[in-house]
Amino acid sequence: MKVKVAVVQAESEWGEEEYKNAFQCMEYLEEAAATGAKIIALPEGYPGPSHGPMDSAGKLPKPPIQMVCDKAKELKVYVAASNVEENTKIPGTYFLSQKLISPKGEIIANHRRVQPDEPDLNEYLFNGKRDMVPGDDVTVVDTDYGKVGLLICSELWVPELVRMEMLMGAEIIICPRNGFHHVRPNDCMETWYAMCHARAAENMMYVMLTQNIFVKGYRTYGYANIAGPEHIIAKRTEPGVLAAELDMDRLRSLRKHYYTWDFLGTGMPPDLEPPLGCRPGQHVLRRPEVYGRLLQPLPTDYDYWYFLKKGKQPR
Repeated sequence: MKVKVAVVQAESEWGEEEYKNAFQCMEYLEEAAATGAKIIALPEGYPGPSHGPMDSAGKLPKPPIQMVCDKAKELKVYVAASNVEENTKIPGTYFLSQKLISPKGEIIANHRRVQPDEPDLNEYLFNGKRDMVPGDDVTVVDTDYGKVGLLICSELWVPELVRMEMLMGAEIIICPRNGFHHVRPNDCMETWYAMCHARAAENMMYVMLTQNIFVKGYRTYGYANIAGPEHIIAKRTEPGVLAAELDMDRLRSLRKHYYTWDFLGTGMPPDLEPPLGCRPGQHVLRRPEVYGRLLQPLPTDYDYWYFLKKGKQPR
């Protein structure tokens, strides 16, 4: 089975103008669906609300996520969309979430970022929304095309989170990132590409990444890419839609086999004709009995519950 997927690298609005992203998003979704894509990924915090008013300045007919649900149902596609949610249990705190919406227009998964950014970065990215509450667990959901895992931005840089989703059966990871609102002197584009390819190769999966582009007219500044275990399939730096075809049968064969004499000789399965671009079966070559050190806390570990020490307590 092969499935067409797409990521939207949006030329996004920020702050008081963020509500415009919801209208723009509808056009992007139509463009992505026109490529034949059955799974479409949107950037982090897009279409919102995220860094604008939580009520979208009262300028939308309905919440942006509901608009996406309606469009997903109309186009009969899966859509991964993102927003910021207020945490009603601890006033002044928020969840950063990514939702997977089905072709029926239903939210079938809601991943709340497990490892949020540092508060200063949150305050910058989300226009004053400083304190993000960590989610409780990673998210993997069944779709018509395979199991899809959800992560957000630098969670892709945490190999344990990706590995957990692989162990839960994830074959595709959707990981949107945000974007900076000014021209930055450093550029980690190649590192992001390497990270996507590494996570895909070590876990035998596909990884879909995209972002917002806030700096307009400066230069190509996007990191959109779709990676498989064997290579980066497609990438795009300018705003727009990036589409690619994922070969789910080949992926499952790469997961099913590893190096045996049959595989090394003339008995290579016909669905894995060389050349191979990765080490097959890498995800099953594990030694859980020696991984206990990963669960041991260190004094240098970041405190993701810092805001409770500032007097913010659950109701």
